[in-house]
Amino acid sequence: MKVIEKVLNNVTMYRLVLYVLAALTVLALIFSFQGRISASPTSLIVSLSLLVISAYGSDRAFGRLFHIPTNMESSLITALILFLIIDPAHTLMAGVALLLAGAISSASKFLLSLNGKHIFNPAALAAAVLSLTGLQAVTWWVGSSALWPFAFVLGLFVVLKIRRLPLLITFAVVSIGVQLLLFVHGHQPIFTGMRHALLASPLIFMATLMLTEPATMPPRRSLQIVFATIVALLYVSAPGRGPFIVYPEVALLIGNVFAYAVSPKFRVRLQLKEIQQISDRVYNYIFQPERPFKFLPGQYMEWTLAGVPYDSRGNRRTFTIASSPTESEVHLGLKYYEPASAYKMAFFGLKQGDTIYASQLAGDFTMKGNENKKLAFIAGGIGITPFRSMVKCLTDKNTQSDIILIYIVGDPKEFVYVKQLREALPVGIKTKLVVTNLQYLSANVITAKVNAELLNKLIPDHTERTFYISGPNVMVDATKGYLQQLHVSNNKIKTDHFSGY
Repeated sequence: MKVIEKVLNNVTMYRLVLYVLAALTVLALIFSFQGRISASPTSLIVSLSLLVISAYGSDRAFGRLFHIPTNMESSLITALILFLIIDPAHTLMAGVALLLAGAISSASKFLLSLNGKHIFNPAALAAAVLSLTGLQAVTWWVGSSALWPFAFVLGLFVVLKIRRLPLLITFAVVSIGVQLLLFVHGHQPIFTGMRHALLASPLIFMATLMLTEPATMPPRRSLQIVFATIVALLYVSAPGRGPFIVYPEVALLIGNVFAYAVSPKFRVRLQLKEIQQISDRVYNYIFQPERPFKFLPGQYMEWTLAGVPYDSRGNRRTFTIASSPTESEVHLGLKYYEPASAYKMAFFGLKQGDTIYASQLAGDFTMKGNENKKLAFIAGGIGITPFRSMVKCLTDKNTQSDIILIYIVGDPKEFVYVKQLREALPVGIKTKLVVTNLQYLSANVITAKVNAELLNKLIPDHTERTFYISGPNVMVDATKGYLQQLHVSNNKIKTDHFSGY
């Protein structure tokens, strides 16, 4: 499991999805040559080519038209999803329909976007247009008996990567439960029916690789559970009126409407105002947004850079907002490693006046609901950024709190934002600096290895506090384990893992 986590942490979510879809595509071609799926290799290759050309070409064209940076991964992901769910082309008209599907999926990202927020899953929308108009059948053939085991395992990697297991479980439980009730009510054979519903249907692929699309699902976990329930109910019951039937892709689109209604609705363009080097490897970027926007301290956004040369992880990353909602500028703290990725190098090369786009505000790592409780913040390295946002917000609002903040680094030169942390003492936030390099000695910091004994010493009333942990995955998981040793219940521990930069 640790090996899998290490691999997943070294790749971004979008790149992982692309790899998974590419693997399923290769498997489909192999099985076609072996005769294990009905579509011919020629029809699959032609269909794949048409969809990639159409989706990628349309995406680039709309990007230039609207002067918005595009992402090659996005168009390829959409093309591969359409390839795996739309019936392969056997005629000229079917080929034209696939070209249309690729263009529709790209157009939806630009034309069906309000304030920079996507409304519909692009692949689901294109598939729905084809199925509802009868231009081409959407058979979800990736759910065949030959491919479903691979779709399940590979799709599960994506779910684990983005930590959406509750979403998957909710969708699966509701779908299976409702399907069982329908079989019982209709006096149908349960075993045969459920086997077909699970192993020869869109359920697995839809739950792992389409429902989890971040731009068109709610940003908070509680709302994601509602979203999964809505889609599952519509997917299984498939209600209809006249020629209109709620196919799986239509069920997802209806869920997207709910997601849009409860989500922040903006893409914001930010202009670089100032760059501050706040440690040897950490820089604080200060941006001026084109318009104010609301967020909760501790939330993150997806940041897209134009003109990034080839990067194995694409031209967008997810970073936590380091500034407070009380500040007019947006702060972003980045740590640079050697060798730096092409994305990080492009970021490093930004100059005053340059612009960047940010969207998809999300995250449950916030104080909402816990503002008046006794809290403990534990930060590892650059994991201090969400706490900088929270601390600054509490300080600016003069909100009295009872918070212990433990800030852990390997080298004292890595401490950042210490001034803001110290300024929070009058509102009840007590910061304790910890250096894990035992060779470093100073009266101003604690030099020690982090373990359960140290946390017990620094936070003697730990059973009374709710904990927030942010930092590298290894540090977060280890710290959570130490708290469990101290009998801190899991429901009082909130974690913020880095998803891989």
